[in-house]
Amino acid sequence: MARGYDLTSDAGTKEYLRDVEIEYQFQCLDQKEVDGCHRLGEFLENIRKNTTAAAAIYKENCDKGNYTRSCLKYGHCLNFGNGVKEDKTAALQYFEKTCKLGNGSGCFYAGLIDLKLSLAEGKTPDKAVQLMSQSCDLKCSEGCFILASWHLLGRYTDKDLRKAFELNQKGCNLENVGCCSNLSIMYRHGHGTNKDLSLATEMKKRAEQYSADHLKKQPVLKFNE
Repeated sequence: MARGYDLTSDAGTKEYLRDVEIEYQFQCLDQKEVDGCHRLGEFLENIRKNTTAAAAIYKENCDKGNYTRSCLKYGHCLNFGNGVKEDKTAALQYFEKTCKLGNGSGCFYAGLIDLKLSLAEGKTPDKAVQLMSQSCDLKCSEGCFILASWHLLGRYTDKDLRKAFELNQKGCNLENVGCCSNLSIMYRHGHGTNKDLSLATEMKKRAEQYSADHLKKQPVLKFNE
């Protein structure tokens, strides 16, 4: 799309969006590019507000193309009933597939759903703990934070302050505010590590800095990445 568009006018904006949609349709339907299909799904979901069509594209792109981001997206569609009928069990399956494809967020959301389903059935959520561990290993900071919290409290797994400390270290290095805050407290009281007031102060400052950085970041919808 080398041509110029007058995005200050409604007509120019509509023309631009029409051409973007045509480009993504070509990439997906003609060229069979999985990233193009995912972009088309995002365009339909966020610009056209056609969640049903978007969900169908995410599903096919995951089922046939094993495209991780589409698997994650379709899992969310199923989890929240966005464009499809809500189905937690099916959502779990797609999040688990995302996890197996090496995406930490897939492991994280699979863990959350497995925890909910296991508790509802009166089962021990061992699988949820395993999935959270995988999510942290795959650099999903939220997974590190959740699993660290479970070890701190002895909830759903053994109480292990040293393990909680190590998980919080991982999460803090991934700029997770909660993990850095936990580290500050653990250093201050000597929980799971040696007491160190200097490091406690440093971790508190990191938490405050990461929190400020996150607030500055505004969500931006991007189609060509």
